[in-house]
Amino acid sequence: MPQYAIANPQVTEETVDDGRSVRVRTERWSWPRTEASPPLAATYTAPASGPVRATVVLVHGLAQNRHTWQVSQRSLPAFFAEHGLATINLELRGHGRSRELGASNATAFSDYVQDIQRVAESLPTPPFVLGHSLGAAAAVGASTVTPLAGVVHLAGVYAFATSNRALRGIARVSVKAETVLRHGRVRVSTGWAGDVLGRLYSLTDIAGYGLPLAGWVPGSMRRDVLEERLRDGFDWTSLEVWLELCSWARGVPFPYAKAFRETNVPLLVVSGDADPLARPVDAQPCFDDAATDDKTLVVLEPFEYERHWGHVDIVLGDRAPAVVWPLLTTWLLERS
Repeated sequence: MPQYAIANPQVTEETVDDGRSVRVRTERWSWPRTEASPPLAATYTAPASGPVRATVVLVHGLAQNRHTWQVSQRSLPAFFAEHGLATINLELRGHGRSRELGASNATAFSDYVQDIQRVAESLPTPPFVLGHSLGAAAAVGASTVTPLAGVVHLAGVYAFATSNRALRGIARVSVKAETVLRHGRVRVSTGWAGDVLGRLYSLTDIAGYGLPLAGWVPGSMRRDVLEERLRDGFDWTSLEVWLELCSWARGVPFPYAKAFRETNVPLLVVSGDADPLARPVDAQPCFDDAATDDKTLVVLEPFEYERHWGHVDIVLGDRAPAVVWPLLTTWLLERS
């Protein structure tokens, strides 16, 4: 018996990119509340016909949701389905449809690791886990507590703000204000920020160039795709997890580092050269600590990969379907 409920099964046409569509099978999955776990929600996407060669759990980052991976005119899950891969687009507790089911915010980073563990252990065989940003760190953590077929660490953190002074400054202020923030039980929504950025696209796309918190490389994303991603992809987040992340910037080591150095799981680390939010130097320790011999590090840069790459466009940028998605697909299929 599955440990999750399935609803809204359908076969439909889903746009991969540039108007090209494929037939996919989609379902809404949900895991019920238990004494130990909150309810969770995910979107399952698979080939409409033919075999499923592997299953990939997609994990978004801090204050994001399922739209990290797809918008109406561009869909990584549809691309994966076209190549025989099924995806479980998970929304962590406190985010998206999981929040709508009643899952409150996480109280620690380990809660996200437990969410992934719960989903992975409900499947008949260990899945791959592909995480973006903080979701990539959670994927690494999950690999130390449950068997996985492999981990993809995409624009992810393992260290945080190693060479970004602005982020370290924000982290320092946040840590100093921790007592006040926790006492006030502050809940944080970033949806307003995404909406404002989307409305000011013509300004932010240019003004964001070179800024220490820029989320994408200017000119890397078609206007309608970026606006939709910003409008729909920003979500509520956990203050406690943010403060824990800030502690990493202040020198506290990644909490699963010791266990990861003893975990033999295939690993692909992919970073963008122009991503100030998760620079390659923040991902390098993940590659270095991995115990497996099956590990690959890719830094996307103009000489080999056509352009500079940022935090959001590494997933949904205009060149991602031709450059990044095939790279991910090839690695997954070779190990499926």
